[in-house]
Parts: sequence; structure tokens; C-alpha cells
Amino acid sequence: IAEASPIDTIWGIGLAADDPGIENPSNWKGENLLGYALMEVRDRLQKLAGEN
Repeated sequence: IAEASPIDTIWGIGLAADDPGIENPSNWKGENLLGYALMEVRDRLQKLAGEN
């Protein structure tokens, strides 16, 4: 999961959604903290759902 924001290099990847390099994380100019946080929440929810 990536937050495609060309102006946000902290929470986003520093690239626009239509940037040709968006699919390769090595092209990202940002830290994508929002994307990583969302992936962590997704993983935790999946684990909780599996426990029921």
C-alpha cells in the first residue's frame, strides 16, 4: 500500500499516482509511513479475524 502524494515525502511516497515509476519502491522519494501503517493495521486485523 502506498500513499501517492507528490508533495508528501514523509507519509507518502513523493510521487503522483500517474508517475510511471510508482510501481517500483526503489523509485519512491518518500518514506510512505502511511502505507506501512495501513499494512500493519491490515495484518493485525487479519490475525484477529483468524483467532475467532
